Amino acid sequence: MSETPHTGHQPCGRKAARLRVRDLTIRIGGSVIVDIPDLELHPGITALTGANGAGKSTFLKALATLMPATTGTISLGEASTATRKGAAAYRDGIGYLPQAVDFPGHFTTREALVYSAWLRKIPARQRAEAVERTLADLNLEGIADRQLKHLSGGNRQRAHIAQVLVHEPQLLLLDEPTTGIDSEHRLELRAHLERISAGRTVVISTHLTEDIELLAQHVLTVNDGTVTFHGTPQELIALGDTPETGTPHTARAIELGLNAARKARS
Repeated sequence: MSETPHTGHQPCGRKAARLRVRDLTIRIGGSVIVDIPDLELHPGITALTGANGAGKSTFLKALATLMPATTGTISLGEASTATRKGAAAYRDGIGYLPQAVDFPGHFTTREALVYSAWLRKIPARQRAEAVERTLADLNLEGIADRQLKHLSGGNRQRAHIAQVLVHEPQLLLLDEPTTGIDSEHRLELRAHLERISAGRTVVISTHLTEDIELLAQHVLTVNDGTVTFHGTPQELIALGDTPETGTPHTARAIELGLNAARKARS
């Protein structure tokens, strides 16, 4: 396990931008797979939850514009997908990490970041500084010259997160970032995620109640590609303490899980 996370660099020198979604639908083969009438997310960490198959990954892909919208717009600050130029500016401001990362393992951590910086069109004269800053942000200096395929699961995940962070995005979309790594590295990764959320909006899909309780300031529950709950973890927990509220089953399961996690720690 590496050292305590650095605290010097504060990401995103720009004013933090809100994510806004209006009347967004995505249809495939006549079926609506994403339906978000109205959503606004603020800087900090939002946990995206729901049962397996509820559409969490699809939801993130929609926010990353990897799936063409049938109707509606997404905006980040002044950048809006309503126009081609605005959509390009929106994509410049986001970083997206899928659950399954397909990246050549023979790259070293530093080489992976250099490549990502080049893809993100960071000018050559600024590239080295951006890479070194990001390595420091995620405490990766000690493994900067090790190949990705030789890293532990936790260190490799941090390296992948660094790749989508190197251009200092205002919106970070992470699909199940804490899944599949041991508990020690998971705690360390949560500390990094909490720190890098300063000054940017971070959306993390997760099925782990600990992620919701320990990381998130806001929670989104989705089912069949639409939002069934949007609020704070405390509001979600409060729903689980009341009689039947009409809350969808997926959200209620999470509420009960949060209560169980809290009682186990007390």
